[in-house]
Amino acid sequence: MYTSPHSAVIVYASMNFTIRAFSLLLAIQFLTCCETAEDAFIGDRISQICDEAYYICQVPAGCILEDDRYSEGVFPGIRRVVVKTEETDVDLSIRLYLRTMEAPGTELLLQAYEPDCTLDTNTARKHLQDVDLFEEAGNDRMLMFELKVFEEGEHLLEIYSDCSAEFLLVAEPR
Repeated sequence: MYTSPHSAVIVYASMNFTIRAFSLLLAIQFLTCCETAEDAFIGDRISQICDEAYYICQVPAGCILEDDRYSEGVFPGIRRVVVKTEETDVDLSIRLYLRTMEAPGTELLLQAYEPDCTLDTNTARKHLQDVDLFEEAGNDRMLMFELKVFEEGEHLLEIYSDCSAEFLLVAEPR
């Protein structure tokens, strides 16, 4: 049986295309299947450096944290950021992702002040005490809280913990 040199070239080109297409599909699958919990937490948010001094309620906050951004920090200690709301009666969704977990600590305090610096300890404060914070975070290393604020404007958000960990912070008005 006679085969022309042109048919051999066509078969080779077809095989080459198939191999490249298969390689591309493998690369796409690898990139999508290997998303870490940290990548999922960040999503399409942009990192916000919080090393400024925005004075609010007579204390410095590191940055104005927009809902399309995240901030990095280290416990033990306190992190202060400003969260803006454009409506009244808003739930602030506060999420912490524990990037590293060195010593669990037993205390976590979150407080969201109104623009006039008042604090409703019933709705805008969460205080965990005498708990293993790493156990609370679970396998996904995430802590989630809802704090309610009533006035629109700039709110001081304070987060304190005695654990030893690097964390990522997201604050979203809902």
